[in-house]
Amino acid sequence: MNDMRLSIRQTYAAIGIESSAAKQEMVSPRGDQQIDSSPAEMKFQTTPGVLEVDSSQAWHALGKGPNLEWNTAVYSQMKSVFLQQLAQTVENGKRLSDITNPRNAFADLARQIYFRPNLVDYQTAAPGYDNVKLHYTPSEVTTAIEPSSIDIQYTPHKSEINAERGKLDIYLRQKNSIDIQVSTYDRYK
Repeated sequence: MNDMRLSIRQTYAAIGIESSAAKQEMVSPRGDQQIDSSPAEMKFQTTPGVLEVDSSQAWHALGKGPNLEWNTAVYSQMKSVFLQQLAQTVENGKRLSDITNPRNAFADLARQIYFRPNLVDYQTAAPGYDNVKLHYTPSEVTTAIEPSSIDIQYTPHKSEINAERGKLDIYLRQKNSIDIQVSTYDRYK
């Protein structure tokens, strides 16, 4: 028995795409820069430091101070020295007048006068390590600074840009189609 058979065949459409990337080149040359500056002006003024040394007390301790002060110090002792010498003279007179003394009074007095200590203290100040006084006044520094001016000149250069467009091709690579056929066939064969 012959039956009819319907055959449908279909092909799909195919799209083709081809692309190439875009190219871009950029060249950017450096700009020109000029800097002009003048030196800053600096002015310094100083006063010398002052060192004051007072060694008068050390010289007094050595007995070599200023003459007027030294004489005044020695002269102020004269009253007590006079009274001591007066008392010593009275005592020496009593020793000489004592005829009952078996020793030689003249020889004893000569020896005593020769070896006696000086009654006048010629040292007007006590000697010590701190007799010299030092005083230092540091110097002063005055500073005046005038800043300099700076002139900056900059000239930029244009960048060079080259660009190539990319390509994009879209096309139909395969058409779509439908094939419909009717055919006979024998089911028992």
